[in-house]
Amino acid sequence: MAGIQPSNGEEIKELSNEELALRVREGSAECFEELVRRFEGRLLKFLCHRGQTTHEAEDLLQDTFVRAYNKIEQYNGRWKFSTWLFTIAGRLACDQRRRPQKQSLDEVPEPSSKAENPLRIVSQQEEKDNLWKLAAELLSEDQYTALWLRYSEDMSVKEVSRVMGKTQSNVKVLLFRGRSALAEQLEKKAGADQEGWGQGVFAAGMGGG
Repeated sequence: MAGIQPSNGEEIKELSNEELALRVREGSAECFEELVRRFEGRLLKFLCHRGQTTHEAEDLLQDTFVRAYNKIEQYNGRWKFSTWLFTIAGRLACDQRRRPQKQSLDEVPEPSSKAENPLRIVSQQEEKDNLWKLAAELLSEDQYTALWLRYSEDMSVKEVSRVMGKTQSNVKVLLFRGRSALAEQLEKKAGADQEGWGQGVFAAGMGGG
């Protein structure tokens, strides 16, 4: 990489993710640090929601940034940097899940003392987190991942398809089936009187992470 003049902190914060990535290609360590700062929280949450323990997710997070830095020459500035980075994280997570895992005793979750009250999904401030928890229990991994990338990360269907390595048609099917299954389950659990209640809760609750 050819060296470039370092940017000051204020200038770096004003750059887009894609501009930062291109400067990293030119040798700017400061720009890479800014990308880590912007994405580490989002990536960690994404990896945790894919079923990894916190320890596994933290390891994968570090591996993702190392891989991204080492492969930065392959980044195409026409793509959204977030899509490229989440693709790396998703592939590393898939590779890790294919390897046999040993579960330590301290990683075994405590059994739930009672079923979660579904009304809390809409009645408490933490409704989004509760809704994502329900989705994780109810949906397949692919359906959940598609919904997470589309609604929590605000990616387009095209971007989701690139991250997941699937066609756009497959992603649309995953999104449709995931939304339908979740809305149906919400209506069943709440015993809604009004038709379409679950769809309304879904639309209001899924946005944002």
